[in-house]
Amino acid sequence: MSQRRLRIVLLPVAAVVTAAVICWPLPAETGPPLPAAFKVKRHRNVPYYTGEDAVRTKHRLDIYQPVGKKNATVLFYVHGGAWQFGSKSFRANIGKTFAGQGILTVSINYRLSPPVKHPGHVRDVVRAFDWVKRNIHRYGGNPDDLFLCGHSAGAHLVALVALNEKYLAEVGRTSDEITGVIPVSGVYRVGGTSLIFKRVFDPDPETLIDASPALHVDDRQPPFLIIYAEHDLPGLDILAIGLERQLSEHNSPVKLLRVENRTHRTITRSIGAKDDPTTKAILEFISKHSRSAVE
Repeated sequence: MSQRRLRIVLLPVAAVVTAAVICWPLPAETGPPLPAAFKVKRHRNVPYYTGEDAVRTKHRLDIYQPVGKKNATVLFYVHGGAWQFGSKSFRANIGKTFAGQGILTVSINYRLSPPVKHPGHVRDVVRAFDWVKRNIHRYGGNPDDLFLCGHSAGAHLVALVALNEKYLAEVGRTSDEITGVIPVSGVYRVGGTSLIFKRVFDPDPETLIDASPALHVDDRQPPFLIIYAEHDLPGLDILAIGLERQLSEHNSPVKLLRVENRTHRTITRSIGAKDDPTTKAILEFISKHSRSAVE
């Protein structure tokens, strides 16, 4: 792809992340909670990387364990925040909700910009992924049945892990070890001239291509459930539809869901409500593609 073509495709996305930071709509009412089938035990601040350059507050994850559940499907969640804000505790409702349904849920921290730029964030995600693959059996999880999920910047990161396999290869893993991917309200082509993007991504074409999940779709990727909100940030609907189209053209199992009456914020805030369509869709997707034996 030429530099000129890349610029034309990516410039409009700058407005998306700018809006994510400066314009948070008020949350919607979530309604009564989904009844839980399991009690949940939360293991906080488990270190997943302890190298010399480890950051104590960032290379940590929380595990939401469904008590008594064995060989549980694992949901690996990456928070959003424009690659610069947020933490693993920001959407604790996600861990509590899915662990309550018998799905062991891992929520991770990762280094943010500044001081790091791409690919620092995605390298932390694959470090955490590798740790989960090696250790989650100790908490009753099935390391061979692992779904990736993320919101906003986290959606970008889980899609990038699944589609640009160079980062999984750095930790000796492949996308075959991912059961399914659930990006919610994500950015799948990155670039632009805004200060936010400059803080996160170097502007050279090679970096922007490397960091854009949609530019790495081929004939080998796990099933995808791509979700976005009816009242999402400008441009995220186009990016979601475009990624779904690319995956379909490569004969990849993919489903696209627009969640009515939701914003960029409330689409994840509402997870756990009894009648929440996002919760229902994720549970159905996991049930359909899970590799774990039903107990």
